[in-house]
Amino acid sequence: MALTLLAANNASTLLVSDISAVSTTLQVSTGTGDLFPSPVPGTSYFKVTLTSLIAGETKEIVYVTARSGDTLTIIRGQEGTAAASWDSGASVTNLITAGTFNGC
Repeated sequence: MALTLLAANNASTLLVSDISAVSTTLQVSTGTGDLFPSPVPGTSYFKVTLTSLIAGETKEIVYVTARSGDTLTIIRGQEGTAAASWDSGASVTNLITAGTFNGC
């Protein structure tokens, strides 16, 4: 069974603590988790792009499979991007990706 892709308009926030390239959860700014959809594990998910505000070039697409308040459970390095370490302050944004249109 295919998972249902969820989305939210203008959902964007910041990472509040560093994560490593193998982290499976991330914490966003207090109270901003509600800007994002609430996926049901095994049924739905949404996409988030992580962007370094310092470098501006570094990006990683992750799939969010669960959200509890301001904590997102993620699957790393999707759609040809690589899992990376991220510092607090990185941008966390629900964006449409090429994979959205290409069925990824």
